[in-house]
Amino acid sequence: MQKEINKIIEIFNKEDNFLIAGHVGADGDCIGSVTALTRLLRKKNKSARAYFNRDTLAPFSFLDLNKEEYYDDFERLKKEIESDYILIALDSGNLERVDLEKEIIDSAKYIINIDHHQDNSRFGKINLVDSDKAAVGEMIYAVVKELLNGDIPLEIGTPLATAIITDTGALRYENTSADVLRVLADLVESGVNIYKINKEIFGTVSYKAIVLRGLVLSTLKLSEDGKVAWLYVSRDMMHEAGTDYTEGLVNQARDIEDVEIGILFTEEEKEKIKVSLRSNFYAKVNKIASQFDGGGHPRAAGATVEKDLQTAIKEVVEVAKKHV
Repeated sequence: MQKEINKIIEIFNKEDNFLIAGHVGADGDCIGSVTALTRLLRKKNKSARAYFNRDTLAPFSFLDLNKEEYYDDFERLKKEIESDYILIALDSGNLERVDLEKEIIDSAKYIINIDHHQDNSRFGKINLVDSDKAAVGEMIYAVVKELLNGDIPLEIGTPLATAIITDTGALRYENTSADVLRVLADLVESGVNIYKINKEIFGTVSYKAIVLRGLVLSTLKLSEDGKVAWLYVSRDMMHEAGTDYTEGLVNQARDIEDVEIGILFTEEEKEKIKVSLRSNFYAKVNKIASQFDGGGHPRAAGATVEKDLQTAIKEVVEVAKKHV
């Protein structure tokens, strides 16, 4: 890992033009890591902008992103970005997961791939991939420490902590290592308020999101052996509640007593179902996701099934039952 970090730092010192992007449906690790790296490069007087889908940003408004730091429109990005930019893809297991149009990806000088998924396809010219890391934020932290000689300003430390806290479930998941605790201790000592981060991410929810949660919980089902639980979100439910915010709903199924695998089915379109899978102890849900052309981590994975909602539920649940 250190060899790749050194290569990346050499590029950061030498080159001047960067575009940073994460994966489709960006989560806290993705948004926090992209934000921290963008701010690091801008602090080093580089031309660096992030790309975010604006729909993913609402829960992370406390990071105080400003329009000078990111694009949220492909047309503006293509019009304004300078030529010969280097694309840095974060938290994306393969090139298809990167949340950019193909034209923008293909126009990059080359790609730096920084990720922690086991099934990463090593699609970059430089690949900093370490599946032992709880979050990509841990890896960006290592780069920040070297480039800033250990001094981490608050505007970079807060998104780094956000990345790590979200992907460890507020330090509740088994990926919470001693290294994770050391990194967070350093960030706290630099002034990061982890209580505020936890409050914003895990302790604040809109009225509409609560209404949607109630509708979704009414769909909860349990397998005969009690090892697999699932629920779904339809387009009608999202319309009724007035929101499509489904973050954390899959955990409602996984956290049931004696359940090993929890699944959330989200109807993005009539025949396009997003499948989110979580497990507790032994089931490797990335193996389930791979059967539907998806991927992820052993305890957290996902896929998209291009079938109607009820067919997707039936097929995925039948596969999940074979893993418990």
